[in-house]
Amino acid sequence: MSALTLVHLTSVGPDKPPASVEFGPHLTVIYGASESGKSYIVEAIDYMLGATKLKPIREAEGYTHILLGIRTDDGDMITLCRELGGNKVDVFHTDIRTLPTVAPHQQLSVKHSPKADNNLSRHLLKILGVDGRRVLKSATQAQLRTLSFRDLAHLCVISDTRMADPRSPVLASGQNTTAPAEKSVFKFLLTGEDEPERPAGTSDVEKKVGKGRIDLLDQLIIETQSSLSTQANELELQAQLNRLEEALAGATAANGELVAERFRLVERERALATQMTTNRERASELRTLLGRFGLLRQQYESDLDRLRMVAEAGTLLGYFFREGPCIFCGAAPEHQPPDHQLAETEHLQIAVAAETRKTTDLHADLITTMEDLEEQLTQLEDEHAAFTMESGALATDIRRLDERLAPLQEDTQALLTTRSKIQTDLALHAQIQRLENMKATLSSVTPAPAPTTPDGIPAADLADFESAVREVLTAWKVPGDNRVTYDQKTAEISVGDRPRSSRGRGMRSIIHAAFTVALARYTTSRNLPHPGFVVLDSPLLTYREPDEDDIKIPYDVVAHFYRTLRDDPSAQVIIVENVDPPHDLSGKATLHPFHTSGAERRGFYPS
Repeated sequence: MSALTLVHLTSVGPDKPPASVEFGPHLTVIYGASESGKSYIVEAIDYMLGATKLKPIREAEGYTHILLGIRTDDGDMITLCRELGGNKVDVFHTDIRTLPTVAPHQQLSVKHSPKADNNLSRHLLKILGVDGRRVLKSATQAQLRTLSFRDLAHLCVISDTRMADPRSPVLASGQNTTAPAEKSVFKFLLTGEDEPERPAGTSDVEKKVGKGRIDLLDQLIIETQSSLSTQANELELQAQLNRLEEALAGATAANGELVAERFRLVERERALATQMTTNRERASELRTLLGRFGLLRQQYESDLDRLRMVAEAGTLLGYFFREGPCIFCGAAPEHQPPDHQLAETEHLQIAVAAETRKTTDLHADLITTMEDLEEQLTQLEDEHAAFTMESGALATDIRRLDERLAPLQEDTQALLTTRSKIQTDLALHAQIQRLENMKATLSSVTPAPAPTTPDGIPAADLADFESAVREVLTAWKVPGDNRVTYDQKTAEISVGDRPRSSRGRGMRSIIHAAFTVALARYTTSRNLPHPGFVVLDSPLLTYREPDEDDIKIPYDVVAHFYRTLRDDPSAQVIIVENVDPPHDLSGKATLHPFHTSGAERRGFYPS
């Protein structure tokens, strides 16, 4: 499987010198006095891997971003950049150790989401080749969810608080609701296998819902029964209905002819009403046309009167104004040909005569059209009068038929009312039966099978891992019986038949460290999923004042602890401790002393 190698952690800010620590490919030891920023480095690494917050410290004032350099198995270098307090991570496909001035190749959300690709968790899981793998969410309901990188981070980045915590190294959150998922993640690392799909059992909520449905059906049955108008059963009601149908058939035959005749008359009355409406609409249209044509007739007659006046005036003008400028075209006398005034008068008379003939023809056509429309209007009025008479006769005939049908209809209505009540009761009986059937179905449903108990870690795999932890403890020369057992039910790890939770703080820390290192070794040797690095804060659990030489832990354990990690290339290990490492570690591991004898820096951040 693929793995990640941490290259450096760098804090940057405007007008601030970079605060950086370099990580070696195998063993890195950051050691020195307390309050020098060592644990801050561990928390910052976790923060860059998706933790929600990073506790601020006074020395970090003015610094705005954290950079985490990572190298993949392919040798590719990426840098994660996250603003302090931000919820986005910028990804650069190069090694950056100063405040970025160029746009990132990607911007990812810190929060994991199985439905989106643009988040840090899935980005890192894809590099490791485990994106989309499934782990258990709930043991009781056999629910599954996708793996998150945070599931892996708490098994490889161990803070000083978690290191000595009595809680199992597997159970990071301490919440009962997340314990099944945390155990499932540990199983996934030891086996490399997803959790299989399992049939979900009936939850308490589903049981309550089923009981509630039955109670609701009982209530509906009672309410429906109270709506019945009679206590007769379905067979009795059906017999009554058959008798009523026969009585109704006889009544219908008795007045069938009268009803048919009345129907015919009503249909004729409706058709007549339609014809009368059409008649009135057409008559209204004709009256509108005649009104408009009357105005046009007046216009034509006015035009003819004006033309006659123009003809008479033209003759008189030509007679009285023979000398001087032409009264018609304005030509001066020297420009007028002989008999010019007479010719102009003749031209005027010809034009007036032509216009008079044209207007006279239009007037004659209009008179003819109006006479035709008036004749149509007269016919419509006569037709309307006939329709009115026929409508009155039809109304009289219908009224007489209604008088003859009234007694028969009263009897029929009584029969119809009784039939309606019987049909309603029959429908209610059918509804009651359906509700009873639904209740019987719910009551007889076979309960869903209880969810199968999640498969545990195979005995052989678990035994190999327990042996791996024992080997680490033995190699570190931890005194006592180092036989290791892991309880899959409680996730408790025991050494020498004593649960880790019952040990003192120092022993709990050593066992937690051995568990974490053994897990990295185990997965690497079997090509199983693992981030590829381990970060341990205070695994030797010793507090030391600046420049103090008193070390309260057996030197033999300390020496073998570091030498074993130095000689083990299976995973990158970063140790943060108060205790100075052995002198022979120099040159064989990456060392960063803070605020201690021989140290060149007082802490992570420059003084």
